[in-house]
Amino acid sequence: MKKVYSVVSSYLGHVGFYFLLTILFFSIVALVKVSTTFNLVLVWSALLFAALLGLADGVFALKFLGSYLVKLVVHIIFATAAFAISFVWVSDGVIEESSTAVVGVLAFAFIMILISVVRGVVHTAFAKKENESKAYNYLYTAQK
Repeated sequence: MKKVYSVVSSYLGHVGFYFLLTILFFSIVALVKVSTTFNLVLVWSALLFAALLGLADGVFALKFLGSYLVKLVVHIIFATAAFAISFVWVSDGVIEESSTAVVGVLAFAFIMILISVVRGVVHTAFAKKENESKAYNYLYTAQK
């Protein structure tokens, strides 16, 4: 039961964080550019996107995918699909032209790739430092 609570709690934390960022982004866009498309459908689409992106984060817990790079690539694919589903397919009235939708999905994929590169570099640096620390500690604490 404790494990289920932990998984649900973590998922809801991710969803809440992503929903906050998405609504913050839309609020800033609405301040800069007065738009008539900021409505309830957009808020529900943002919530759907946050929920799907929270599910996509579950990729990092899957052991059978192996390396962190593979997990990042799968996460990019799932996150881009979540964006396409929530903002292009569900929010029918928000996107007027199909070219806008394609450009939006490609821009999102590009941003996700940039974020994943930074995430991969940080992960690699921390993993390398941790491995060096383990080797150093083992050198002086190993039983002889």
